[in-house]
Amino acid sequence: MRVKFSTIMTIAALAMAGVLLYLAVFEPHILSAYAAFLSFILLLFIIGIIFARFEESSLSSKEVALIGILGAIIAASRIPFAALPNIQPCTFLIITTGIIFGPLAGAMAGAMTAAVSNMFFGQGPWTAWMMVAWGMVGIVSGYVGQKLKDDVTVTHVVLLGAVLGLAYNLLMDFSSWLTFYRAVPDLLIPTLIAGIPYGILHVLGNVIFAMVLGKPILTLFKRFRRRTHISYGPEDKPSEESYAAESLASPPE
Repeated sequence: MRVKFSTIMTIAALAMAGVLLYLAVFEPHILSAYAAFLSFILLLFIIGIIFARFEESSLSSKEVALIGILGAIIAASRIPFAALPNIQPCTFLIITTGIIFGPLAGAMAGAMTAAVSNMFFGQGPWTAWMMVAWGMVGIVSGYVGQKLKDDVTVTHVVLLGAVLGLAYNLLMDFSSWLTFYRAVPDLLIPTLIAGIPYGILHVLGNVIFAMVLGKPILTLFKRFRRRTHISYGPEDKPSEESYAAESLASPPE
């Protein structure tokens, strides 16, 4: 039986997480010396899982192209807001991508956003953390979208923007503690406290973008999903008859 590459990456990620947990509990001095390196290896395994699952999926070339375009657009949307402290539409757009197109599309859009946008803002160890953090935002949003189906509203996007924006910032602050402060226990709380103002700005930005652009973006993404046949699973795949009916009912673009 052939073992999928995503399965290998998952086992490797779990093993590395176990090593980090063991060092944190029993050998904190070793963790302090190698925290940045070991956590980076774990991130590479997690990113490998995302890309492996995408490669193993049954998405058509049209669907893959759409996800790639969305990732590029979201990455580009970060640039005009570079002068604003932690306020950008990326998290909001990743959330809507996950809700409408599913967790895999959301994860890919999130990972691509960090990798591509940091070509302008600067690459570093933070890029891998951003890829994972935004990827997780897309995954969580995708599973929420699976539960809500077509009942998703702007209110759901606003709530996700607040909760996932806060979670994103906590993870990035934690990454700073691991990478730049060598996992010194006494510096964890001060690092998290120092990031609170930026977390608040991130949440406020997500909420404002969701309230202003939530409805038109959801409508637009739903139309893209109909036109490309992207679905949450085989049971949600529209029949040719239903797709034809939706196409006739949709006004010409």
